[in-house]
Amino acid sequence: MDLILKPRSGAEKGYLVKCREEWAKTKDPASALRKLPVKRCVEGQLLRGLSKYGMKNIVSAFGIIPRNNRLMYIHSYQSYVWNNMVSKRIEEYGLKPVPGDLVLKGATATYIEEEDINNYSIHDVVMPLPGFDVIYPKHKISDAYREMLTADNLDIDNMRHKIRDYSLSGAYRKIIIRPQNVSWEVVAYDDPKIPLFNTDVDNLEGKPPPVFASEGKYRALKMDFSLPPSTYATMAIREVLKMDTSIKNQTQLNTTWLR
Repeated sequence: MDLILKPRSGAEKGYLVKCREEWAKTKDPASALRKLPVKRCVEGQLLRGLSKYGMKNIVSAFGIIPRNNRLMYIHSYQSYVWNNMVSKRIEEYGLKPVPGDLVLKGATATYIEEEDINNYSIHDVVMPLPGFDVIYPKHKISDAYREMLTADNLDIDNMRHKIRDYSLSGAYRKIIIRPQNVSWEVVAYDDPKIPLFNTDVDNLEGKPPPVFASEGKYRALKMDFSLPPSTYATMAIREVLKMDTSIKNQTQLNTTWLR
């Protein structure tokens, strides 16, 4: 609840900033809600729920938020845990498979044993999103999962909830994905406001691709690659460019270029 409503850095509309500040100061949902001219945003919906059901009935208050948005928060938490555990796993064991890691055989997760470790690479290793229908690695990272979930008042051995939407079944994701169909080029341009590539709509309408000059004031790196579901281009770009991909930094970049 507080993670949704607390003040945050980055570009936000002024009324949201005031709403968050009021919540941080008073913890009064009605008072914070009065700062919002638009009540249909997630923050407004949650505050209406808290005003209606009270601070001791968080589950019902959270239920005011539309289902798709609620599930987004739940899945985001699973991804948050997964990201932390993958970082710990790589920090502890590096970029090679080790006994106790998990791999998929079809849709079923199984453990890597010492005798068959040479049959796998880091690209085969998966880690679980926490849930009631997954298994966890057989090494130190299993304890790390338990510790992180316990710190958030969750029982790793019982991820079911009386409300079905909040029962987490879990899933598996590969910890390293190799992009496919990769190509890239460096292009020159002068105007930051002119698109450097066609959108899908442009292509459907048969518009010709942009033509680039051999010389220009700026340089852009154009990359083309394919990723499977549940992997993210922003992370691939971050690893190539070693740049901050946070919302705050990207907003600042856009503000700089589009003045």
